Amino acid sequence: MESLGVDSSFPCHAFLNRKTLIVGDVKSGKTERTLKLLRSFIASAIHPIGVLDLAPEKISGVGGKIPLSPQERAHIDYFSPLIVPPRLWGKTPEEVFALATENARRIEGVLHSVSWEKYRVLFINDISLYFHTQTVTDLFWAIEQVPTILMNGYYGRFFRPGDISRREREQMDALMEGCDQIFFLPGRAG
Repeated sequence: MESLGVDSSFPCHAFLNRKTLIVGDVKSGKTERTLKLLRSFIASAIHPIGVLDLAPEKISGVGGKIPLSPQERAHIDYFSPLIVPPRLWGKTPEEVFALATENARRIEGVLHSVSWEKYRVLFINDISLYFHTQTVTDLFWAIEQVPTILMNGYYGRFFRPGDISRREREQMDALMEGCDQIFFLPGRAG
């Protein structure tokens, strides 16, 4: 595993045939960094590209889908199941778990209905949402045939401790062990 500093000047070939993970706290720029890399791949001859966007809609400045233009979407296959923010919407631990379980059901529906082997590159926005109830093994089993994977996910202290947060952190740690390069983004104030 290689841990690299953040530098957007890396050419696409620095990511080919590797699993790359971008991690940080809420509002650290994970989605923005992912969008820059995605735009580099769209401009390259490295296609087809799949995008699995697991972020909820932005709520109180948290979350948010990858903001792609219609022209950019024309060059990729974009998959985005309906996802809700369990820790922001759930009022009890049971509600949080129920929302996370429903998110996982929707994500699994996409993971198991798409023929991922046709993609040379796969971007996953907000992979940590999947790990509220699922595992790294489940993820890699579904997308193992994609040679180049670029993911981002929450890895911070914004959300209070609890079963979902503990499980998410454990699976993100496991994901880091399975990646070739990791970008740690510093948090932003506010």
